Amino acid sequence: MTHWIPFLTTIADHADTIAMSHFKSSKLDVQIKDNQTPVSAADLAIENHIRATVRDQNLPLSIIGEEYGSTLHPNSTLKLIIDPIDGTKNFIRGLPFFGSLFAIEDNGQVIAGMVSAPALHGRWWAQKGHGAYYNGDRIHVSGIDSLANANGFYGSLFGSEASKQPDRVIDLLRDTGRQRGFGDFYPHMLVAMGCGEYAIDFNLNAWDIAPLKIIVEEAGGQFSDTSGKDTIYSGNVITSNRVVHHTVVDYIRDIH
Repeated sequence: MTHWIPFLTTIADHADTIAMSHFKSSKLDVQIKDNQTPVSAADLAIENHIRATVRDQNLPLSIIGEEYGSTLHPNSTLKLIIDPIDGTKNFIRGLPFFGSLFAIEDNGQVIAGMVSAPALHGRWWAQKGHGAYYNGDRIHVSGIDSLANANGFYGSLFGSEASKQPDRVIDLLRDTGRQRGFGDFYPHMLVAMGCGEYAIDFNLNAWDIAPLKIIVEEAGGQFSDTSGKDTIYSGNVITSNRVVHHTVVDYIRDIH
């Protein structure tokens, strides 16, 4: 398979249906995992369905999923990365800022990704060399070139989802024209759409990050961790419109 968007669309459609069948349900089953984060029945059902789809179609994909770990394919360099519901805490509380995140990685390089947010009626996708899209329309990052005129987005300033060095994050936000805290996938998609100039997040996993990278890059933006390294595996992320990227990195270089 050389064009992955149809496949990602199919699994996203199913994920949306499952998620919305549980969203705001008074009977939603929620458990606490060993890492003290919640998992809902919807998270488990979505990942189970996608794994079954890959198995039934005999696709040459290794799988990394948030809920069920890694399943390796011995004869392929391709990997499907799954976050069945990004923003599970939002989902549980009835907040619409949640989505299913999917990416295809080949030999360590993310080549396609999709974010589907059914309660927001939004879907973003990209494949390497083919541009980035939101609900079928091509999207591009902004051209704003200074922090003083920028919108800066962040996840959490304190707690388990925040940097352990919040003072440096606050310095960056203080010098930014406007700041908003959304968290999870959403601020990075806003960067890809040109609604803001950078977004930062900490203490993440590869499944939280993978599709964000390719979507922002194909929209003309830039992705890195706080050391400036191009990796989805370090646990922290900066996305930007490219113009302000090095400035943002300089503020929060190497913090976690």
